[in-house]
Amino acid sequence: MLLALAPMKDVTDIAFIRTLNNLGSLPDYFITEYFRTIGHHKKMSPYILQSIDENPTSRPIFGQLVGSEPEFLARDAKNLLSHQVAGVDINMGCPAPIVCRRNAGGGMLKSLKTMDAALGALRDALPEGCFTVKCRLGYDTPDEFEQILPIIAKHSPDRVCIHARTVREGYRSAVHPEWVKWAVDFLPCPVIANGNIVDIPTAEAWINQTHPAGLMIGRAALRNPWIFNQLRCHFNHTPIPVLTYRDILSYIHHLYENTRLCQTHYVEEKHIHRLKKYLIYTARGLPTEFDHDMKRAKTSADFLHICSTYLDNATPFPLTPPEDTHLFAHFSALTNTENACLTAPIL
Repeated sequence: MLLALAPMKDVTDIAFIRTLNNLGSLPDYFITEYFRTIGHHKKMSPYILQSIDENPTSRPIFGQLVGSEPEFLARDAKNLLSHQVAGVDINMGCPAPIVCRRNAGGGMLKSLKTMDAALGALRDALPEGCFTVKCRLGYDTPDEFEQILPIIAKHSPDRVCIHARTVREGYRSAVHPEWVKWAVDFLPCPVIANGNIVDIPTAEAWINQTHPAGLMIGRAALRNPWIFNQLRCHFNHTPIPVLTYRDILSYIHHLYENTRLCQTHYVEEKHIHRLKKYLIYTARGLPTEFDHDMKRAKTSADFLHICSTYLDNATPFPLTPPEDTHLFAHFSALTNTENACLTAPIL
């Protein structure tokens, strides 16, 4: 069962990769934040390239592209192959409006012709074993996947990760595991399940319901970076270590140092603002006062004092986040087998 870190803009960066390495909890592979493919601009983001060129782990990393123009996707894919990447991933799922308006990310799913051409160009540009796809089920409705998946299959990707929601659903709906089950049966390549994997029960539900080759985890890994080790303990039937607030404090200290080192010219306010992008996830399940005070910290001294005040103790850290937030929504539907629809679609 492969475990992967989902690519998330501005947070699954070199600082977070280094932090996972510090904590000794690593996925089996990484995918970078997306590189924007732009016709008139050939230079790849130097900061994102750091995740590849300075990857401190022994785990492979794939460079991800977002764009829709075949010629320039192929150009940037070849450029990435000149770095130490395991391969290139095409983003066909990002729901951000600024990306979709350019017919990229999840916006590609609105035009099957555009998607077909982009996938074809990347398959031609990349050697066997180096081409992966990350996509959603559709733009408006899940049944759009009936037309999308055969086009993906036509271009023989080496692995496909499916976020089992539509672009319009974003992150605030339940997932649709029945479509991932169909993809597992339909595609000859490994299929990775993504969406609402927040703890061991939700991971186990994905495995039991869809039999994927692996699981991709994003938001839950930012909240609890030990989730990869916890899942391996579960798979291997070994005891799962108990986490405490003090462990979370240690995580924050590593993250603090690694984000600080990423600034060429240190700006304290910028540093603290960046840390908050990670900690909005970590705060789910911690005292609401921590979330309130942390978001209002202005200086490093204030930030670290707030973290120590609330977290320097042995209170157990809940492995499952609260479900009544906009960050972790409707994941209990996965473990409700009475409501799970496991019938594969019929074309």
